[in-house]
Amino acid sequence: MDLTKLGIGLVEEYGYYALFLIGFFEPIFQPVPNEIFMIAGITLGMDWKLVLISATIGITLGSSVTYYLSSKYGEKLVLKLFGREKYLKSQEFLKKWGFFGIIIASFAPVPFELICWTSGIFKMPFKVYIFAVFFSRIIKYTLIVLPFAAIAKFWQF
Repeated sequence: MDLTKLGIGLVEEYGYYALFLIGFFEPIFQPVPNEIFMIAGITLGMDWKLVLISATIGITLGSSVTYYLSSKYGEKLVLKLFGREKYLKSQEFLKKWGFFGIIIASFAPVPFELICWTSGIFKMPFKVYIFAVFFSRIIKYTLIVLPFAAIAKFWQF
């Protein structure tokens, strides 16, 4: 099953609701980056501001669920999902960088969901965690969405 095609089909069919749900599941465990579906939404003629808002709210709420699950079920589940090597690297990274680690991970080729899971396991203060998630994603998504919104304004897809 091609998850990218499925996601784009959902965006075509359900619009902003699909972007919200895809964003919601990304930090839990979703292997296809949310940005692909945001760009698809813009090329389908969706309002870039609503694309940005729905995806950001979705990922922020999904990150809350991830934090809860990881703080409750912890290390065993993360080891099963990601493996020991990735887990230890993310642990070391978060211990070193904390709040800024989430922001850095948002822009790095690191599985963002792994950072979210690890944050809950190591009991990063929830308010710090959720602010870092929201702040990092709103910046990243804006940097990705705006160029496509500008291009879409000149060329109708």
